[in-house]
Order: sequence, then structure tokens, then C-alpha cells
Amino acid sequence: MMNFLKDHQTILLAVFTVLVGFGGAWLGAKVQAGGGLAQAKAAKEAAETAAAATLQAVRDQTDRAAAAAHAATLRSLRTTAIADLLRTVREYERALNNHYKEPNRAAVDSAHLEFVHARSDVELSAPSTLMEAFNHLVTSTLRLRTISDLHAVAEQIRWRMAGMRTAETTEALRALENFRTAFHLDAGDEDVLKRDADRALDQVPGLSHEERQELIVDCLIPPLHAVLRPANASHTDSMTRFVTETRVVLGVNE
Repeated sequence: MMNFLKDHQTILLAVFTVLVGFGGAWLGAKVQAGGGLAQAKAAKEAAETAAAATLQAVRDQTDRAAAAAHAATLRSLRTTAIADLLRTVREYERALNNHYKEPNRAAVDSAHLEFVHARSDVELSAPSTLMEAFNHLVTSTLRLRTISDLHAVAEQIRWRMAGMRTAETTEALRALENFRTAFHLDAGDEDVLKRDADRALDQVPGLSHEERQELIVDCLIPPLHAVLRPANASHTDSMTRFVTETRVVLGVNE
């Protein structure tokens, strides 16, 4: 064996050199390949992280844009609904006031319907912080309608009588007021004064039986001026409060 090695040492040394070189190259290539895979894996992970961050940033920006668009749409919706409510309330007031002077039931009913629709829109869109002031405004508006329903017809007849400017109408209006005062003071002579009012009304030309009865019945409730004045004051306060709080909600107080 030793002789064989000695005889072939030159060849064996050459082979060994080749093997060592090949092994080194293979080992280097393997190490290099392993490093490349690690770098590739790291690059992949970095790319995935960057992509995820970009996607999240896009989502955040989209969410912010959507929230801003929603807020703008809601503000516009609220502004329109509230403006319509204020407009319909004022139109309702005007129709009710005109109705005391001349029959205008169709206009009153139309204004009431518009008010109901506008009220519903505000109920659906207004924030909860505004609802108390809103409810006060609705209540005060409907109170004006109730007063009108009770007094408007009798007041229309009085306006017509006052426009006639005759001795008969003057006496009838005076007799009605005497009866009203006696009835509410429980003076004891209201029956006599009612008969006086009936006789005076009979002397006014152009009054129907229903109209005379309307005037007598109207004397049994508090006079219009006694209920309408505080109702109007309360309604004005409700409107002012609602507008003030609306400006805060919409951010227009700057």
C-alpha cells in the first residue's frame, strides 16, 4: 500500500488538488446560494411589508375621504331640512294670521301639510342635541293653529262687521263684549246680557244664524288677544332658540 502511494503520489496529489478545489467551489457555491436565498427572502418580506403599509395607507385615506364626504352630505342635508322647516313655519304663521281676517282655510291646510313634511325631514336628519329646541318650535307652532281653529271664524265675522261701520254692528259688538266679560267674571247677569247680544245680532244685516251662534260661542272662551299674545311671544322665543342652536350645530357662528 505504501509502495503504491509512493509510486502514484504525483497522480494522487493532482487528483486531491482537483477534489479539494471542486469541494471548495461547491461549498462556496452552496454558501453563496444560501446567502442569496436569505437575501431574496428578506427582500420579499420587505416588499410584502411595504405593500401592506401602502395598502393600509390607501385604505386610511379612502376612509377619511369617505368620512369627510359623509359629513359634508349630512351637513348639507341638515341645512336644507332646517331651512325648509323655518320657511314653512313662517308661511304657516302668515296663513294663520290672514285667516283671522278672511276665510282662507285652503291656504292654512296647505301650509300645515308643508309644515308636517318639513318637520319629518328634520326629525330624520337633525342631531339629538337639537331635538329639544326643535320640539319646542313644533309645539309653539301647533299651538298657534289650535288658537286659530278656536277663534278664526268668529274673528272673521267681527272684521266684516267692523268694516260695515253701522250703528247696528257697533251695538252688536259692544253687546258681545259685555256678555263675554260678565260670563268670565261670573257676574250673575250673563243670561240677560246674552239675550241683549242675541237681539243686537239680529239687527245686523247679512248675518246668518250660524254666524250669530259662532259669535255667541266665542264669548264663552277667553278672548283672542288674551291667548294669542302670549302664544306669539312663546313662539318667537322658540324660533330664536331653535335658530341659535342650529347655528351652533352647523358651525356657522364664526
